[in-house]
Amino acid sequence: MSRTRQIMETYFGGIYPENVRKKFAEWLMDEQNREEKDEILSEMWDRPDMEAGRSTEKSFRELQLRIFAPANRLASPVRTLLKVAAVLLLPLLSATVTYLYLERDTVPAGDVKLVECIVPNGEMRSILLPDSSEVKLNAGSMLVYPEHFGRTRTVYLNGEAYFSVARSEKQPFVINTTDMEVEVLGTVFNVSSYTDDDNSSVTLESGKVNVRLKNAADRDLLLAPSERVTFNRKSGLVEIQTVRVDAVTAWTGGSLAIQGMSIDEIAKTIRRRYGMEVYLNSHSYGDEQITMKLDREQDINGFMDVLKYLIPGLRYKIERDKLYIY
Repeated sequence: MSRTRQIMETYFGGIYPENVRKKFAEWLMDEQNREEKDEILSEMWDRPDMEAGRSTEKSFRELQLRIFAPANRLASPVRTLLKVAAVLLLPLLSATVTYLYLERDTVPAGDVKLVECIVPNGEMRSILLPDSSEVKLNAGSMLVYPEHFGRTRTVYLNGEAYFSVARSEKQPFVINTTDMEVEVLGTVFNVSSYTDDDNSSVTLESGKVNVRLKNAADRDLLLAPSERVTFNRKSGLVEIQTVRVDAVTAWTGGSLAIQGMSIDEIAKTIRRRYGMEVYLNSHSYGDEQITMKLDREQDINGFMDVLKYLIPGLRYKIERDKLYIY
């Protein structure tokens, strides 16, 4: 057995502390013996004893493992890691997240102890950060942050979150997403940045935030309360508009406010809110722009009944955790 294979077989046989995960991630990402590493990862993917359990597969689908960038923009070794993580979820996910965090942050490597908060579809979660800032995470979201903040309070978000940031003049609070870097001192705002959505946005409730758009020539935007900046990933267009913040943040109270969404966007919303797989079996509704609001008690049948009323001719069928729209 080669040394490379021995290291990988040993690592994936257990769960390790942060310093070991970091070293393994750095070693795995190193280009030395790249072909052999990729070959071993592929073998592990196909091995029957590495078959993922139902809970692991569910966790992998919910996370989608597109933590900080769309899959087509990740380096080839990272894409390989993320694929194999479906069956080696815990050890490889931890190693990969640690690597990506270290690549993007100035915290000394030896001091990094990461907390990874993953919220499954159909759930929401409230967490308290080390500086006493409060975060509400929407369904299908992931937040990565250090156990202790350093010179800056840097976190990474894939999904949607409502932040109430504790003020600190000496420690800027920075949220990194695929498209944006949001910097604040102390304020309340909403960030929506699911990597499978066309748009990402920041909505300010109170205070001030500076939004840097990474894909728009590092353009900086300073928002005022009740303003939302939206970045369209397909067109590259940036829009700032005044909005009703209570509608944008309705999800934090369990309600659901849909504003001008297409049927594809609604399908994603259903998947996250109700934890269902959605299958669109018709292209008849591509031009529809739907606006609706539902209270927290509304189940999937109630949701679809309202949608049927708004889109005449729409039909649907529910089979366990699957929704078919015709």
